[in-house]
Amino acid sequence: MPRMLHSSVEPLRGSPVRNTSDRVMGSLRERMSGPSRQTLSVTPRVPSRRVFPGTPGLEDSLEWVRYTPCRPTMQLPRELFVNLVSLSSTSHVPLDGLLVGMLRAELSPEAVRALLASTRERLGNALLRPEGVDDGGWLVEEQVLYPSRLPWRMTLVRGASRRWVEVPPGVMPLVAHFLRQVAHEPDARRVQALWPFDDASWELWRDVTPTAPSRWSVPDGPGIYRREHASLLIRSRTTSILVDPLGLHRRMPSMTAAPTELPPEDLGAVVITHGHGDHWHLPSLLAQVASARTPVIVPRVSRVSLLTPMDFVESLEACGQSALAPAWGDTVRIGDIDIDVLPFHGEQPSREGPPLDGHLRNWGNCYRFTTEDFSCLLLVDGGADPWGDMEDVLAASCARRGPVDVLLACQREFKAPFFGGLGSYWAALPWGRLQALYRDHQQGTLGSVTAGASGAVKLCERAQARYFLPYANGFERPGQPITDIGWGLGEPSEADRNAFMRDALARQSLSTQVLDWCPGDVARFERGALTLTPGRQGAPK
Repeated sequence: MPRMLHSSVEPLRGSPVRNTSDRVMGSLRERMSGPSRQTLSVTPRVPSRRVFPGTPGLEDSLEWVRYTPCRPTMQLPRELFVNLVSLSSTSHVPLDGLLVGMLRAELSPEAVRALLASTRERLGNALLRPEGVDDGGWLVEEQVLYPSRLPWRMTLVRGASRRWVEVPPGVMPLVAHFLRQVAHEPDARRVQALWPFDDASWELWRDVTPTAPSRWSVPDGPGIYRREHASLLIRSRTTSILVDPLGLHRRMPSMTAAPTELPPEDLGAVVITHGHGDHWHLPSLLAQVASARTPVIVPRVSRVSLLTPMDFVESLEACGQSALAPAWGDTVRIGDIDIDVLPFHGEQPSREGPPLDGHLRNWGNCYRFTTEDFSCLLLVDGGADPWGDMEDVLAASCARRGPVDVLLACQREFKAPFFGGLGSYWAALPWGRLQALYRDHQQGTLGSVTAGASGAVKLCERAQARYFLPYANGFERPGQPITDIGWGLGEPSEADRNAFMRDALARQSLSTQVLDWCPGDVARFERGALTLTPGRQGAPK
């Protein structure tokens, strides 16, 4: 039987839940005062000079923190990109560029060997293995497959200006606090007072002013609220769960059109599906939570690798943010919502063939949400891989819970490892396997690691879904249909893929209804039937 984990009680003995607010945030919490628990705010009690990383004064800066309510307003220029990441020790290896070169050479052994040798010489290290072409093994050293992590770095890019600063572990909670306040503090001067670095790095934040009103629909009842790309708000009668927030990832196409003023919602939890950049962006996540105590449900990572270059729990722990890492098959109850944590199969280096090392995979979760009014299942970018197939996962979910009301999935096809969006995946495969997959690619028989629209039809049947809603197909702006599910790469529109699915379902006499909706729209159940309501957000600035 699946284990039930309750967010409102102490973690069950033996459960993988880790409440991560106990280290740095322990001393921080002792200094909090005031009755409100809506968000963090700061009252300066030290000179106006910002705290420099690694210098005395950090502990004094923790004295600033107390809880006070704030009006939700985004203090972030639309053209500013901010990131907070711990890079890998091998991030300088140009894996994407090497894939391009190998494809141009049509994976000719001589050309690939020469390309790897010349790149290794240029890098001045032994991270690449040209000899893999001769012995049929990997083309990279184990250090690339399982890299070590470098210190945390905060990066700011605005136009042609770029700044980055290394963030010591003890400063990470302050950075996380700053990012929460950027999203909620209406006074730009107070935001600047929270900046924990020097004045030079603050320059990119200059001229920060509250944006024009532009927000997603305020959750006013049970339903599925569609947001940017793969982000959804699952709302029950009492609880809101946010999935894969991405609103501050300004390097993703059209993301500057995403609303920046947050609705006045009290999240029960945030849920993360996997670590790809269009699903996991730490600044976006932190900007959405009003408290370090808000639990973030994340995939369990057995070992950091090329395919999962971060441990989600450790990353959130560094920020002082509460995190839960349940196992596949567990159920977490948040408020009045049951969240079944399901295996994530698909979006791996290959669809078929011998499995890789058990640690070397893109770790992720699919989720089934059950409320009093409806159930929905997020397939994310799922499909099939050498470890399993989402068809079997959905069949097992239905055997346990019954048919699902709504199935949501991405409709793109990823022909890994030669899909440009996954440009490092080839390095996880030995040369012999890479050659075999390339032959399939040339013959047009290489399968997609994601379900795509055709696979989603089969999954609707397995889930016995009443409705199908597309999502994670990109973003253009609120209220705008997705005209290219490839985010500008010339792929079909979401409407085209929906029409394809309707035809395929009709030919198989399947009753699943495929509905068209836009970011900002809300799917609700009224008298047992799903209805779509256009979003009521303001126009982006």
